[in-house]
Parts: sequence; C-alpha cells; structure tokens
Amino acid sequence: MNPTTPSPCVAAAIATYRRDAELARLLEALRKSDTPLSGGVHVADNASSGETCALCAAYPEVTWLPRPVNNGPGPAWNTAIANALRNSAVTHVLVLDDDVVPPPDTLRLLLDAMKTSGAATAAPLLFDEHGHLWGFPEPRETALRSAIRRATTPEECRRALGDAPHPFCWATGACMLYTRRALENSGPFREDFWMLGEDLELSMRISASLGGVFTAQSLVPHRPPPANPATARSAHRLKFLALLQNLAYLAFHSPHSAHLRSYLAGNFKRYVRTEGCGPGTLWDGWCAFYQGALCRQPAGTSAGARLRERATRRLNRP
Repeated sequence: MNPTTPSPCVAAAIATYRRDAELARLLEALRKSDTPLSGGVHVADNASSGETCALCAAYPEVTWLPRPVNNGPGPAWNTAIANALRNSAVTHVLVLDDDVVPPPDTLRLLLDAMKTSGAATAAPLLFDEHGHLWGFPEPRETALRSAIRRATTPEECRRALGDAPHPFCWATGACMLYTRRALENSGPFREDFWMLGEDLELSMRISASLGGVFTAQSLVPHRPPPANPATARSAHRLKFLALLQNLAYLAFHSPHSAHLRSYLAGNFKRYVRTEGCGPGTLWDGWCAFYQGALCRQPAGTSAGARLRERATRRLNRP
C-alpha cells in the first residue's frame, strides 16, 4: 500500500437471532483476522436476549445493539451498519450473517479485490459443510456463468476462474465488504423482504452504479446450525416460499435484475421437487409468484405474512 494512502478502517456489521454458539464462533474468527477491524464489531440482535447480550459483553470490541422484534436480517443489518458509520473514520463495512466462519485472510483478500478493480463492494465464494459451493455470485460475464455452475467445490471454481476479481450482477450477502460511499449513496437494505432477497437487491443496486466484484481467492465457510427436527419442515417451506416471492418480485420489478426471469422456472421446479406436488403446495407456490410478480409485493409485506400463515396452518393440520 502507498505510504501516503491511509489504511482502511473497517467495521463489521452482524445480524443475529438466537444463535449464540454460531455468533461466538464468528466473533472468535474475526479476532483472528490478519487485517484488524479497527472500526469495531456491531451486533444487531433480533428479538434480543440476555444470553446474547452477555456473550457480546465478553468481547470488548463488540457493540451489542438490541432490537425488539425479529423481522429479518435486513433491518438488523441496517441497524448495525448505521451504528458503525457513526464513526466518521470508518471507510468500509464487512456485513456478515452470524453463521459464516471467515478465515483470517478474508478481509485482506476482499480489500485487495476492491483496490484492484475499483469496485465498491466485494464478495468471497461461500461453501457448505460438505465443501460444496453454496452461495456463489452471478458473474457479469456470461461465459463465466456456466463455468461457475459446472464447479462443485470452491477449489474447482478457483481453478476455472483464477484469483483475479470478476464483476458480478448480484451476490449472496452472507459475507460482503462494502465501501462507506456505497452504503451512503445507494441506501440501506430494503426491509420488506423478510429474508432471502434483500442481500441480492442491495448487491445489484450497488453493482449497477458503483461496481461489485467477487474473488475465488477468498473462500468462506457457511455453517448454519442443524435444523430443529420439530420445526424443520415448516421452516424450510416458509423460507422457500419467501425466496420464490422475492425472486419473482425482483425479476419483474427491479431495474437491475431482468436476467433473474430465466431462473424462476428452475427455482419453482426445485420447490416442487423438494416440497412435493400436492394441491396445497402448488397453490402456495403460485401465490408466491402472484404476490411477487403481479402484485409487486416482496415476502416481508403483509401479503407475504398471510401466505406464510396459510402455509403454516396447512402444514400443521393433522
């Protein structure tokens, strides 16, 4: 780095909800970063709990930000980001889900990718507990889209794409680095998505105006906790319906995401394959599409809440 250029001042913004074991694991991972988080760590705690407060208090660098309700990661991230940006020295914000485990070089590699490309946001590749690609970005270069989909593991993707940063159309937001300028100029996460979509929308917005890149050099594990067997079926169905509704909304009503229309059929096919093709399942899927595409209602609106209530009642029938 040029000695006349000031070092970046990076803060971390985390959204969490009753995942203390995963949050503790993440905080320990951030402590091992080879690039310091000199702007501190800001944890927005949805439907805040005393246990999470006590956990955060054990880390002097952490600011605990209680929130009265759990209305999804978007509002929580906005709370954490706003608190981080109150410090005028902060130049970048690393936005994180509570269930990622960034290796020590993550922040350095993302900063390098942004410096090389001039982009305002950067993403790593995410992989699951089996070592398979989990949440990969959508390359802006069409030829790279098939290459990244052919890869099974992050290592295969790295061999196919190399380490240079590649522009993206959108990226999954479980681990994303943003410049202060991007967050201030492009606005916050939308808060009407509930979950599974607000990160894509913000990444598209920033990428279209200021540039976004991903690098296969940075590989970040995504390790959510095991599903609760008693609620797994219902939780999976509701999340899938939220994804379908949000994708349908974005595909037809975001100025930067018309290309998502080509993926809608595949996602609905996956929904039927995993959830079954009973009349109720098909009706819920149609309602998700109808509300998102035709009524312009993302999953965090009252229309999305009513759809989830109906789906829950159907699943709980004896």
